[in-house]
Amino acid sequence: MEIYFDCSATIKPYSEVLKTFETVSLDDFANSASNHGLGYKSLTILEKARKQVAKYLNVQPDEIIFTSGATEGNNLAIKGVCHREKKHKKTIITTKAEHPSVLEVFHALETDGFKTVYLDYNKDGQLDLNQLKQALNDDVSLVSIMAINNEVGYIFPIDKIYKLVKENSDAYLHVDATQAIGKEILPSDSYDLMTFSGHKIGGLKGSGVLVKKRKVYLDPLIDGGGQESGYRSGTSSLGLDCSLATALRITMSTLDERTSKVKEINNYLRNELSLIKEVVITSPKSATPFILNFALTEHKGSIIAEALSNNNIYVSTTSACSSRQAGESYVLKEAGFDPVIYKNSIRLSFSGFETIEKARIFVETLKRLLKEIKPNVN
Repeated sequence: MEIYFDCSATIKPYSEVLKTFETVSLDDFANSASNHGLGYKSLTILEKARKQVAKYLNVQPDEIIFTSGATEGNNLAIKGVCHREKKHKKTIITTKAEHPSVLEVFHALETDGFKTVYLDYNKDGQLDLNQLKQALNDDVSLVSIMAINNEVGYIFPIDKIYKLVKENSDAYLHVDATQAIGKEILPSDSYDLMTFSGHKIGGLKGSGVLVKKRKVYLDPLIDGGGQESGYRSGTSSLGLDCSLATALRITMSTLDERTSKVKEINNYLRNELSLIKEVVITSPKSATPFILNFALTEHKGSIIAEALSNNNIYVSTTSACSSRQAGESYVLKEAGFDPVIYKNSIRLSFSGFETIEKARIFVETLKRLLKEIKPNVN
């Protein structure tokens, strides 16, 4: 039996998503920009997918920009605003807990002369909103804050943040909602820009969405034929865009059912893990139930994760985008945990389709491995 508890990295595509991709790719293969009957048909299908995505996100169809995923969307949203506003505004704000596809963009902008404010948070995942308020002024063009942290599951109060931003500046708020879509309802009136990836919600890798409200203006990153309202030139990936619309429909329609199941599994695992002497649960109870992070104080997290993998149980130790780098969690480090914790954390993440039986097997296997493997934390 395979046990896959790495859903924050990706989940298996829904069979209906694959069917949509295959059907559209074979039957509607024409370029949606072509000036003939088949091209018009493809364009009609593309706009139908756009309307469906807009419907489930409660935004307007012309506010949907299809992308290749959250990394591209984050780059377009952040650089697009900053480059357009750089003559007048040079301050940007984010948090120390962001995904690399946001943090690295901010680091790049710093070399271009932008001043960055990195917001602090504590072990309970509470952002320093006073720090945010004090940092807001007329020189701020953009605030970029994730809705749910991908490693620990912190839920940041996007509605409160949006209100603070608007009351104290005329900056835009960008929200990386990659771990929120299909897990939490994100009100459409609580952001100016929002991004996510299709493969996190049962779609295909290479698909994503940037929601850009009508009042927001961006400089495009790619010049060309003017697809996606000029913001993302290049031949439209009709099969991917339609498959994402299908994935979003399924994930939103199953939200209540999956949330109920995942709360049961999360509670069970929290209770069982808390009984293991060397386990420190780092995800606060206020975190999303779809992510459960814990650390080991006597064993290296990477070695136990590898041993679990050898037993067909798949977990992760950090974000998938940085998991092959130095084995430590900067998210936990910035929260104030000591090195033993942030160097030996393990993340469990769920889709909501898992079973209690698999959770039981995970706990039994973990206990056995902790007994069999010699303690090796330096």
